[in-house]
Amino acid sequence: MSKSWSGSWLPTIKRQAVTWRQSGVGVFTRQRHMELMQVYSDPNQLPERPPIFRKGFPAVILALTGAIVVVSLIQFNASDQFEDWMYAVAAIAGGPAFENAPRPWGAFAPYVLHTFLHGGSFHLMMNMAMLIALGPIVVQGLGRANKSAILFLAFFFVCAIGGAAAQMLWYALDAQNGIAIGASSAISGLLPAIGFLRNGWRGAASISVPWILINIALAFLGGDIGVMRVAWAAHLGGLAAGFSYPIFLALSRPGR
Repeated sequence: MSKSWSGSWLPTIKRQAVTWRQSGVGVFTRQRHMELMQVYSDPNQLPERPPIFRKGFPAVILALTGAIVVVSLIQFNASDQFEDWMYAVAAIAGGPAFENAPRPWGAFAPYVLHTFLHGGSFHLMMNMAMLIALGPIVVQGLGRANKSAILFLAFFFVCAIGGAAAQMLWYALDAQNGIAIGASSAISGLLPAIGFLRNGWRGAASISVPWILINIALAFLGGDIGVMRVAWAAHLGGLAAGFSYPIFLALSRPGR
């Protein structure tokens, strides 16, 4: 006989596991450093700043980023009662404390919707920066047809589902309470997609290795970085799901 749920999402575990990722290290030569530090006496010599969103930037990336930002901002500014409901609808959660927790939109909804919630402004900005940086490459690989946007969204959420499934599996094995939110589960899947576009399966594997090693290290550290807990299992699950990208490439071909 199942126990009734008498708890509340926020007091039980409020943002216990936060997903985030950061990549990129700039290396400057002395010559490049001098170029950057040059003082221009003539305003006409100032280098033109490239636009953030170039012509032809995929609309689906802007739409998805905008939707995630809007929902996250609503979450950040919501009352405790409404935020509690948002967690109930969308957060990945496992462990004894959440065994009989209510799921207003069903048990499957969090596998997709966890990508729209975030643990704070920094978490949101990091994930959206990565989505804007990596997403267009994956979209353009699917072609310029209208269906490329649909295929990208399908691929993105397949990666999210893979990440959520891996995180739930870890919660079941670990037998501890945990909540995971954030888009980095799905964003992790963009890495093998980009690698596949560059050099086939070998490229997909080689680009994934650093992210795999980082998350294995996080697993041995308990998933903690300072005051943040990283959902490393969701990252690895999303990364694994990203190897399904060739299926979406095949579907993008004319006549399919």
